[in-house]
Amino acid sequence: MTMWNMEKVTLVTNNDRVYEKYREDMEVLLLDSYRDVLLKVRDLVYDRHILLTHPQASSLKPNQTPYRSIMVYPKGEEDNMKDIMLIEKCIETYDQWQEIAATPHNYQKSVAEDFKTIDLSVIENIVPRLM
Repeated sequence: MTMWNMEKVTLVTNNDRVYEKYREDMEVLLLDSYRDVLLKVRDLVYDRHILLTHPQASSLKPNQTPYRSIMVYPKGEEDNMKDIMLIEKCIETYDQWQEIAATPHNYQKSVAEDFKTIDLSVIENIVPRLM
C-alpha cells in the first residue's frame, strides 16, 4: 500500500467547509466554481501531478451539485497520461451537462449545505486511506 506524504497533497475545492477542515493538514486551494476546480486540477495534472481522487466522485451528476473537491499529488517520474485523459474527459462531461441543464446558482442555503456535506464526506472517506 502506498503511503502518501500529506504535506505534498494538494486539495483543490470550491467548498469552504473542505477548505476549513483541511487547510492545516495539506495545501488547499479554494476556488470559485466547480469548473474552476476542474480547470485547476487539469493544470496540475499537466504539471506532473496524479489524481488521488476521481474528478467526478459521488453519485451526483456534474450539473446536480455546485461543489467539487479533488486531491492531487506530485507524480515524480510516474506516467500520468491516464489522469490527463480522465480530467479532460471530466471537463468535457461537465460542459456537456451544463449545456443540457446548467447547475442552479440559487440553491436554498440548506440545500447548498447538503451538497457541501456530500462533497466533504467524499474527502473525509479518502483522507484516512492516504495516510
